[in-house]
Amino acid sequence: MGMCVAGAMASVVAQAGVITEVTRTYTVGYVLGDVEDPPLTFEQTVTDSTITSLTEVRVGLHLVGVNPGEGWASEMYVSLNQDLTRTAVLLNGVGITGTDAVGFGYDGWNTTFRDGASGGDVHGVVPLLAVLQEEVEPDGRLDALDTARPAMLSVFVGGTGNGVWRLSVGDLSVGGRMQLVSWSLTLSGASPIPETGVWVGSGGVLVAGLLWYLRQRRWG
Repeated sequence: MGMCVAGAMASVVAQAGVITEVTRTYTVGYVLGDVEDPPLTFEQTVTDSTITSLTEVRVGLHLVGVNPGEGWASEMYVSLNQDLTRTAVLLNGVGITGTDAVGFGYDGWNTTFRDGASGGDVHGVVPLLAVLQEEVEPDGRLDALDTARPAMLSVFVGGTGNGVWRLSVGDLSVGGRMQLVSWSLTLSGASPIPETGVWVGSGGVLVAGLLWYLRQRRWG
């Protein structure tokens, strides 16, 4: 008895799997004016993401003094927006409190912002080096003196990877001079992926089906 497969058809069922896409890095090389207020916006349009429901967004930021030691961290405001709707605040007057109007004077950041990062809230982190390099949590404050942090990167959860992403960077006080060297996006979330399976020939019969048939021949 033979088995005819020529006309057999089968389909692969799509199922959702959580993936992390390759980091998208954007080189800028822009020197900000000493007092760049309102902030400047650097826009990137993502059209090739397969993510249909974001679970995490990470942002890389390389923002430092024009010359070593020329930056002043607490002057800087940085936010990330998608499609003019959701906004996360990465930096907002780091170190400024009700009793400290000066804040932190270190030289800037070459770091990644991530909710839940082991480095803790960037608003309270004093780096060991002139440039903060450890992975940290975003500021999340709408005002530097706030204690609530409603504008974390979690605001993007549930959205899609595609869209217009806007990084806004401002220098809110006279003093240090900073340059935005580059920034990046790392997107994680649910993406339609094919169910695991192997196709046999142009008829489209799964190997699993062939194995079932052979078992029936052996034990039937």
